[in-house]
Amino acid sequence: MGVGKEETGKHWRFTNVNMGYQLCSTYPPVLVVPARISDTTLTYAARYRSKGRLPVLCYLHGNKASMTRSSQPMVGLKQARSVQDEKLVEAIIASSEQDGVAPRFDNERKNIIIDARPTTNAVVNRAVGAGSENMDHYRRCRKVYLGIDNIHVMRDALNKLVDAIQSDDNVDRGVVARIQKSSKTNWLKHIENIMVGVKTIVEAIDQGRHVVVHCSDGWDRTAQLTSLAQLCLDPYYRTIEGFAVLVEKEWVSFGHQFSLRCGHTGHPERFKVTRAANRRRPKEPLDDDAADSSSSPAAVDNSDAESSVENSAVGTENGGAEAGSGFDFVQTTSSMFGRFATRAFKTVQSRVSSAIQAASDNLDDAAMDDPDPFYTDYPDLQPNYVPPRSSSLSDGEAKSTGGFRLVRSKHDHETSPVFHQFLDCVFQLCVQHPTMFEFNERFLLDLFYHLYSAQFGSFLGNNARERADGDFYAKSHSIWSWVGQKMNETDEEGSDGVYRNDLYNEDTAGEERTKVILPDTAYIQYWSALFSCHDPALADREETTTAIATETTATATTFREEAEDEESAKAAETAAKEEKQGAEAAET
Repeated sequence: MGVGKEETGKHWRFTNVNMGYQLCSTYPPVLVVPARISDTTLTYAARYRSKGRLPVLCYLHGNKASMTRSSQPMVGLKQARSVQDEKLVEAIIASSEQDGVAPRFDNERKNIIIDARPTTNAVVNRAVGAGSENMDHYRRCRKVYLGIDNIHVMRDALNKLVDAIQSDDNVDRGVVARIQKSSKTNWLKHIENIMVGVKTIVEAIDQGRHVVVHCSDGWDRTAQLTSLAQLCLDPYYRTIEGFAVLVEKEWVSFGHQFSLRCGHTGHPERFKVTRAANRRRPKEPLDDDAADSSSSPAAVDNSDAESSVENSAVGTENGGAEAGSGFDFVQTTSSMFGRFATRAFKTVQSRVSSAIQAASDNLDDAAMDDPDPFYTDYPDLQPNYVPPRSSSLSDGEAKSTGGFRLVRSKHDHETSPVFHQFLDCVFQLCVQHPTMFEFNERFLLDLFYHLYSAQFGSFLGNNARERADGDFYAKSHSIWSWVGQKMNETDEEGSDGVYRNDLYNEDTAGEERTKVILPDTAYIQYWSALFSCHDPALADREETTTAIATETTATATTFREEAEDEESAKAAETAAKEEKQGAEAAET
């Protein structure tokens, strides 16, 4: 990008202030900052930003306009400010000036501070000591809220979309019903909001203005916006090599939490052995009615579920201790909090108990359909198995209870399709500008698959420090090496490179390809190949659109031919009239 060079980046410098991850544990060790800002100023400025993620350079355009990324400022209810952070932002804006110093009397607010969150979310964060910038303290800047929702809203939208695609309710009603149901998930609306923000950033930088981008912590929505904007601004990132560099720089190095967002951390905890059946042993023998009720599968499952939920909700650390002590304390509390917590816990218990009961039934059915002889001989080795216990009955018989228990992972709350949305937006750009990208749709689909396959270290871990401590680079393989091998293969049709776009030609239309592209927010479609939905809603919508376009073209051609025939008939009639008039004149 020319950082440190006289032509473009002489007012920027590399700094090792984060070497050893002492300044920010989620930033890379080497950062690029304005040249006239000292490391001491950077240290104080980092204290004002959430998680220490101060504004640093991520892209420098050819016209000296810059794109920097950070996290939200720690403003709070008292409207705290940081002089060092204000000087840092001012130096970023002045980096395009001749001497690197902002003009004294230039107060025109051309440059933009992008806050990706909705305005309400930014204001509410002040209650926890965060918030958004007070623009009275930042000269030559204006702030823009993009209104992109948080990770929880995105996760719910994806779940609803998948449910709409897989549901069988609207099969008989046809394609339109599924399209209407999938549109209620607002998935395309979220994609559109991201693309609108990308368009705002690209237009500003293309006009020579500086942009500072942040959301809450600066590793989810910020990464989406900065990477997509660079994809539109720089043709290098539209190549396969450049795209790998872009992902490694904006997502891997700058601390996107792949393990949490993709659920890699949660998988070992989703099924585990619980000793809930041994936690509540009756002190006295039960009568016949109580024994029958306790030995029923539903009763056992509910009681075990309640004890499991109570342990997880109250936070008891002794796995074999008596369950429910904290919850009993909440039940006996007469305060408003106690009553609220009681209702909340009861609601959670009922929902989780139903889910556990359904999961237990499914597991029991699957075990009955195809039992494993090994687990028949050694039942205690089965995953998620609860050993049976014997209940003493009045008639001397003993009935065993026990079975499988499903425990929800605590990490599921942090999962969200953030990188999934990024790939979806890249697909939208590829559809809108089919000759501008070296890679094709299969490249994006394989990246999405290996995002969750956990086969490559590129998409494991939450930040660069975690990967360095775990020695990921020595213990795992990079997905880009695998992509390079696939590029040397031939596809089924014999074309070189299974990931290469046939419409992309480096030898032709060079000037056209190097130009800045803009996303078309009016043309957003479902990525049908990603959801493998080729029949009902998503693919048919594209086919319907193509059919309508073809029919419209044919109709226009017919109208044009009819108009030409009509004009020819009128011209022939006029010529005949003129010839008749000439004959009459000659006869006269």
